Amino acid sequence: MLNRTRVLGTVAALAGGIAMLTGCSQGATNSPVPASNAAVVGQPEQGERQQADGTQPDISTEGPCAVEDVAVTLTPQPDRPGIFLMTAVNNSPEACYVDGWGGVVPLDMTGSAFEVPTEHVKIPGEPTNMRLEQGETAFAGVKMELGDKNDPNVRVANGFNAFMPNVEGTTNAKVAGADYYEYPVVSIQIGSYQPSAQGVTVF
Repeated sequence: MLNRTRVLGTVAALAGGIAMLTGCSQGATNSPVPASNAAVVGQPEQGERQQADGTQPDISTEGPCAVEDVAVTLTPQPDRPGIFLMTAVNNSPEACYVDGWGGVVPLDMTGSAFEVPTEHVKIPGEPTNMRLEQGETAFAGVKMELGDKNDPNVRVANGFNAFMPNVEGTTNAKVAGADYYEYPVVSIQIGSYQPSAQGVTVF
């Protein structure tokens, strides 16, 4: 009789333990589990560019500056042959944005474009995402390696076209202070567009 009582007690204890384990298991299943990315929701992507004022860009309502809406000028730098300050002024009544590298295309005396090796360089650094209101300017540096215009293998530029980042087409790029010029262009380096001229021509 004593043995039977001990056996029944043991069985009851085991049943209680199983019930407790079952209850704990159900409780764990029903408990809400926080999302693994809850701590980073709303944070900017790593490497996301900032605007010139240091804030994240919020200019989705405007498109990139179209070539027909900007006036591009190449200003030769004193005592630095082949170095130019490139400016792009928004002549449109609407705001637009510039983010990236522009381009310079040499033209021969007939106005035909010709190709030379061209490189985009991080001078003075990565491009800055800029919102340009009417009359505002984006700045970049241009370095042209110049050869001998008497060399038959060197093409001479008597004009330039320019293009803007993220849009199609080209526009005439005026060379400041010169109605006629001859640049025997061997290659071109173009710096990133910036909101200030500081450092853009440091090649």
